[in-house]
Amino acid sequence: MDMKRAEEDPDTSARTPLAAEIARYRPRPDHRDEMVDADGTIRPHWRHLADHLCHMPEEDWRSANDSAERLLVDDSVIHLARDEEDATPHPWRLDLVPYLLSMEEWAELERGLVQRATLLNAVLADLYGQRKLLSNGVLPPALIYGNPEFHRACHGIEPPRGTHLHFVAFDLARGQDGQWWVLSDRTQAPSGVGYALENRIVTSRCLPDLVSAANVQRLATFFRLMSEHLIGLTRRDDALAVVLTPGAARENYFEHAYLARYLGFTLAEGGDLTVRDDRLYLKTVEGLRPVDLVFRRTSTRWCDPLELRTDSKIGVPGLAQVARSGNVVIANALGSGLVETDALLGFIAPLCRSILGEDPLIPSVPTWWCGQQSAKDHVIGNMERMIIRRTVDDHTLLSPGRDTTVGAELDERRRAALIERVSAKGHEFIGQEPLTVSTAPYWGPDGKLHAAPLTLRVYVAATRQGYRLMPGGLARVNADRPYPAPWLKSGDVTKDTWVPWDGAVEQYSMLEQSRRQQGLRRSDDGLPSRVADDLYWLGRYAERAERLVRLLRSLVDRLSGDKGAGTDPRDVARMLSLLVAHGHAPADLAERINTLSPRAVERELARIVSGDDAQDGLDAIVGNVRRIADLVRERLSVDTWRIIEDLTQAERSARFRHGVETSDAGRMLDGLVLRLAAFNGMVMENMTRGLSWRFLDLGRRIERARGLTRLTRDLLTQREDSTGAAIELLLELADSSITYRTRYRLSPTLATVLDLLLMDETNPRSLMRQIESIEEHLQHLPRITAGPALDTARRVVLEVATEVRLLDVTKIADGVATGARGSFHRTLTGLEDHLGALSEAVTRGYFVHAAAKRAAGPRASGSET
Repeated sequence: MDMKRAEEDPDTSARTPLAAEIARYRPRPDHRDEMVDADGTIRPHWRHLADHLCHMPEEDWRSANDSAERLLVDDSVIHLARDEEDATPHPWRLDLVPYLLSMEEWAELERGLVQRATLLNAVLADLYGQRKLLSNGVLPPALIYGNPEFHRACHGIEPPRGTHLHFVAFDLARGQDGQWWVLSDRTQAPSGVGYALENRIVTSRCLPDLVSAANVQRLATFFRLMSEHLIGLTRRDDALAVVLTPGAARENYFEHAYLARYLGFTLAEGGDLTVRDDRLYLKTVEGLRPVDLVFRRTSTRWCDPLELRTDSKIGVPGLAQVARSGNVVIANALGSGLVETDALLGFIAPLCRSILGEDPLIPSVPTWWCGQQSAKDHVIGNMERMIIRRTVDDHTLLSPGRDTTVGAELDERRRAALIERVSAKGHEFIGQEPLTVSTAPYWGPDGKLHAAPLTLRVYVAATRQGYRLMPGGLARVNADRPYPAPWLKSGDVTKDTWVPWDGAVEQYSMLEQSRRQQGLRRSDDGLPSRVADDLYWLGRYAERAERLVRLLRSLVDRLSGDKGAGTDPRDVARMLSLLVAHGHAPADLAERINTLSPRAVERELARIVSGDDAQDGLDAIVGNVRRIADLVRERLSVDTWRIIEDLTQAERSARFRHGVETSDAGRMLDGLVLRLAAFNGMVMENMTRGLSWRFLDLGRRIERARGLTRLTRDLLTQREDSTGAAIELLLELADSSITYRTRYRLSPTLATVLDLLLMDETNPRSLMRQIESIEEHLQHLPRITAGPALDTARRVVLEVATEVRLLDVTKIADGVATGARGSFHRTLTGLEDHLGALSEAVTRGYFVHAAAKRAAGPRASGSET
């Protein structure tokens, strides 16, 4: 399509604002544009896209952009843009106008980058092997031995089939003449591919017709070939593969969890793994399972505190020895970050000629390593047209090195200071010539199409047929920056990268691979102990939050006289005492309960909901629900996750302030109850009855049982007025008022209420129902001890069940009525202590691996080999 012709066509330009914007679109002066050539004509492989956008109705385009934004928010896709001025999480920004590569351009890139990946793999093999490149003078020894990513512990480790690099990323930019340049090599644990997958999924869901019409090459085949190759290296049909992540606190944890789900691997932190007899094991609730493949997302230096960095708290002690013994495949191999340094860019051409006997097909951006005197002199003498970077700082796609300087932006004082630093420690610095990179169109927040500098991160993976280039990538633009940076800055906008195909596109899904390779299963065995622990506490905190919200709502109802509740000061004092006793309110409140006015109670509510002096306030408990849900997000459905997000946002808005109407507070608390009920409903209806669900529900049942026991004790055994209103309140807090009225149709009596809440197994809120559910869960969990004897957890729950079944509620009621509350108080305290012991037994038995071996039912013999 000719842009001038589009501009002159009133029918086309009137259909959509994109048509007019495409007609007005002009590249920047002295920049090559990816969509249009020098005379304003749209390039051939962009014409179909431009034509489709020109005929897309405005409401459809607006709807697609709104959907994309909503999907990214729903999936909580964020990144940390660590600029010097900015270190806060930012929402992921996606421009729905994709970046296009023709088949010919993609094939050209594949040839050049396959050559480069092959070269870097050979360099690693030499530097951790015979080191001929150093002895022959191709590389200066200071460049290698001065690199913090050179690890002597990795010398002599032979990876399977000699492949150090299984997955590599390259940052590219195109110059004014159309030449591609490599800006950086990423060989340690390349980031961004999960975000590229998310971009593709969101774009496909928002523009399905356009993606289909463009015949875009899919990404799943690339990941299938990589996954098959990695699994094949283990030489095991039932190989256990893990994605090793530094943890949820890291900036790109979203991507680690995303990749684990997509590839079908287990997401594991260093603490989830252990080494025994030169074998790597995953700590699961069923015992130790041997790990065959580690897809590493953690830098080498942090992987093993025994042989690498002793201060690492996220590594696996002994991992290097396991790799040395050849008992695990690690991708990428330990030490692979050595060739990631930008200082190596200036040596790629001689390395390529020395090792491969040919020139590089895609050159590196001109780079000078200041560890050599001639290069240092060149950089200092031409500093005004250089970008100077330190090579010893970490910088990935999502996190920059801290020392990057544009020479042209320096004043005399800063220039002199930089020259002094480079002169003193030249081996730490490189100088690079900035490229005038090509531009690409992106749809700005002002509703206009802009030309902005573009960089592209692409990915190469080892397969059985050799290295392959992913037919896509992560493109990013920034209208405010004239030169490319090797990391995401806060103003960056990303794009999906398309390679339109001439022939048929393979309709492959990663789910097909899982169905083909796995047999039929009805359990989620291999559940890591840490994940089980997190799920257990997610259940406990969700139940604790619900109990607190119900208590607060009852208090608000009594303050407002809503729902038939009276304003008896004794009821308010009773509930405030409960809040203090259960740790939800500051301890100093106990001394002032009987003197508080209604307004003063409202102020205390504000402290309970969001005050920092209440350790178990609502803000803290809901925050714990969200924090733990983040850790097990890959185990939760999309709808469950949205409910948790909605719960968090609703709680943040529920801020009680002086003067706020109690009716408004009640509505906010009603909303929180409904969201917590929705969460429990999603767990019950959507989670398969495997180990993940059992540990989550086990935590919920134990917390509900302990909470009900404490409420019963505190309301019925510690006050003279422990009948009447106290019994009504207990029914209300246990969400059993309607059940009681339906069954008895008379005013509550102590005996009937105790029977309903403690002993009636048909009541889903009763103590007995919780105990029976706990018993059922323990029966389905792996046995902690071998032999017929009961383990601690099963013995404790049996004792609790027996004690509850033997309760004589009529006798208890008579004793309470005559003032003999001590025996009942001791009984309830004993039950609470037993439930605490049960929680400790579950923790010791399933979440802490103190012994090397654990019986695991029918899998025991095979899990410890």
